Amino acid sequence: MKLPLLFARRYLLARRKGSGGSGRNAANIITAISIAVITVVTAAMVIVLSTMNGINELVDGLYSPFDQDITITPKAGKTFPRDTLPLDAIKALPGVADASWTIEENVMLRAGDRRTVATMKGVEPVYLGMSDMPTHVYTGEAAFAGHTGSSVLLGAALKDLLAVPLDDGVSRPLEIAAPVRGRKLSRYQQAAFARELVAVSGAFSINLEFDQRYVMVPLELAAGLLHYGDAVNALELHAAPGTEADALAQRVRAIVGEGFLVRTRHQKNALMFRTNATEKWFTFLMLIFIGLIGAFNIIASLTVMMIEKRQDMRTMMGMGGTMTFVRRVFFLQGCLIVSIGTVIGLVVGLLTCLAQQLFGLVRLQDGVVDSYPVKVEPGDLVLIVLAVGLIGLLASWLPLRSLSRRFLQAARA
Repeated sequence: MKLPLLFARRYLLARRKGSGGSGRNAANIITAISIAVITVVTAAMVIVLSTMNGINELVDGLYSPFDQDITITPKAGKTFPRDTLPLDAIKALPGVADASWTIEENVMLRAGDRRTVATMKGVEPVYLGMSDMPTHVYTGEAAFAGHTGSSVLLGAALKDLLAVPLDDGVSRPLEIAAPVRGRKLSRYQQAAFARELVAVSGAFSINLEFDQRYVMVPLELAAGLLHYGDAVNALELHAAPGTEADALAQRVRAIVGEGFLVRTRHQKNALMFRTNATEKWFTFLMLIFIGLIGAFNIIASLTVMMIEKRQDMRTMMGMGGTMTFVRRVFFLQGCLIVSIGTVIGLVVGLLTCLAQQLFGLVRLQDGVVDSYPVKVEPGDLVLIVLAVGLIGLLASWLPLRSLSRRFLQAARA
């Protein structure tokens, strides 16, 4: 293998004279184009897949404040008594950092003459830390206790729509109205709704969907407004850093039994994450297709090289070289073209991703972040090397048998 590799490396790197006696000839140019194509395709794969990873991570981060790592809900019905779940045993599981009972229901919000429908999410105070809410509050503070009693947090779009002021220590300007379970509107009319006046302690901004949909309230306020008593809709768990969510969900299922549905954040939003993953791999397949088209340059390079080296092949055959030996020389040359292009492409792609992370070269206009996010996954790099390597092997080997047979027969003549 060392001698064919020596020939292949010399053919690849040697400076050859064209028919005019100056500069690099067609073989040099086609070889350089082949390396450039592999470089571009490899770099494109690194950049595109890393960008898709960054977008997926961004989407995950945008949903994580309201979708905790693990959510436990009843399989049948909408609510369940708190004492039906062994809370202490669940919180004692390795990997569980915090837990909060939650209630979620659609309500009517009114401030002055403005009103709208929103989703009320009742949570325990610990939930503010679980969702890292203080970092998402852009006005006011992340708290459920105001100067006049219980206070709530509004999505930024809801606050702007209702034009409701922050807690001034005197008034409770926001009215929350919710239907009472078991009371039909046709019979009870106004009495079918429970109402509560509250102050607004702050407004949060996470993404447009949440900002115009959610109002966060203390769990006791939500339970009293809805007449839930001790019932809740879910128990949400926040995992400790580094905890594998699927493994933790399995441990939780073993404790809660068959009557409850235990889902990770990805399972709750399976369609969204599956769509993102499909887009990523579809894009990857398209780049592989482009790489296959670019592989024709390798075929062209080997073809021109074999035409140019007919005299060398005749010499090798005269010195006892076999057809397999000659084929191996040109096969290894194709492998060298792919290897050089892949290495350069990986370096270019990684440097581009690093520059995007540090300097935000490609900006996003009116987005939730200033520039496109990127995240390099080691597994993606391995997959890229395997894919490009396979393309190169096919491009080097498949045409070589018929090409070498024709040229070797001419060399023997």
